[in-house]
Amino acid sequence: MENQTPRPAGLIREVFAAFLLLGLTSFGGPIAHLGYFRSEFVERRRWLSEQAYADLVTLCQFLPGPASSQVGFALGLMRAGPWGAAG
Repeated sequence: MENQTPRPAGLIREVFAAFLLLGLTSFGGPIAHLGYFRSEFVERRRWLSEQAYADLVTLCQFLPGPASSQVGFALGLMRAGPWGAAG
């Protein structure tokens, strides 16, 4: 696999549109959501690297609460700041 360089920070509407699309088209439980996030944000949009995503998922699984929700909030926060996490 080639070295994937993460893309620069984006806009809140970009984060909102990405998660809206996922919300309308994906189904399944938390583990499925983590897979959809990886496909969309690591492979397709290149918002972060494989290693950064793996580290984020590991951290969120360690913390109490639903890991997929925490990963979603963290992805929005990393991409577009606090408003991205709220979007």
